[in-house]
Amino acid sequence: MNTLNEYKLLTPLQNKNAGFSRWAYAARFGEEYFIKEFMNPVYPDEESLSETLRNSKIKSCEYFEAKKLNLYKRINDVSDGNLVRVFEFFRCDSHYYIAMPKIQSEKITFAEIAKLPLEDRVLLCRTAARSIFAMHSAKIVHSDIKDTNVLIHKSKKGKLVAKIVDYDCSFFEYDPPKNENDLGGDQIYLSPEACLFFCGDETKLTCKMDIFSLGLLFHQYLTGELPAFNHDEYDYAHEAVLEGEKLKIRKDIPDRLRNMLQYMLKVNPDERIDIQSVFNILGTYLPNSDFSPFTPPVNNNPVGQKKAPESFFHQAGNL
Repeated sequence: MNTLNEYKLLTPLQNKNAGFSRWAYAARFGEEYFIKEFMNPVYPDEESLSETLRNSKIKSCEYFEAKKLNLYKRINDVSDGNLVRVFEFFRCDSHYYIAMPKIQSEKITFAEIAKLPLEDRVLLCRTAARSIFAMHSAKIVHSDIKDTNVLIHKSKKGKLVAKIVDYDCSFFEYDPPKNENDLGGDQIYLSPEACLFFCGDETKLTCKMDIFSLGLLFHQYLTGELPAFNHDEYDYAHEAVLEGEKLKIRKDIPDRLRNMLQYMLKVNPDERIDIQSVFNILGTYLPNSDFSPFTPPVNNNPVGQKKAPESFFHQAGNL
């Protein structure tokens, strides 16, 4: 398959770092895109199943469509561009796909970021916080904050900024995952409450999950490494804090930022600082920035097009 709904594949579909999906780069009308194929659900064909089972699977697919459309449209609404918008959501044959603009990301290590001037490191953190602020303003939990989902992009001014991608695991706070199979997350950046949920415990999943994950990532941006804990006893930060150990924030981080990180990394989500406070604290280190209260912009059109498409969701082919 070389073409998907007018997207010409530039690379084969692959599942590297993609969980239960595959991805590729593609071109359409002179623009390059990131294409992701969902492995589930699979839209049934007309011949292989009984009518009852086929109708049941179609209903599951329709539920998936409605849920994803609602989520993607809301993300697009609040995005200012660094929260990368979903350009198109479509079905081709039996699988569902999303198309997003291809982001040119920088090949830079945490150690290299940590050598940048403090203002540049804070700017990187703040652009990430701004995008998550936009999501949280819509009561959307990203739930899979990690280094590979926060792309580092060089702005027109030559500064490093964060681009947030991958909403496969995202959900509205009012409609959290019902079981562990519906929740994603990376062990390195996983929040304590997500760990408890995976273990079968009853726990509330909220936007504060993202705060914990961002706290770990910001510590890496600022210092080149994760906060310290007893690695002889624990493999991951969430394990350490659940057992009562406090993560050790590097002492060479400025006091206000150290205090911010400490409150981002509280084991109890109710005690964590919120994203607006994170955004505002980071702003105090950027004297040339606008520190006025942040209001997420509204943009009702998917990004990456010269004209709005006739429909955000398309069914390709003879279905």
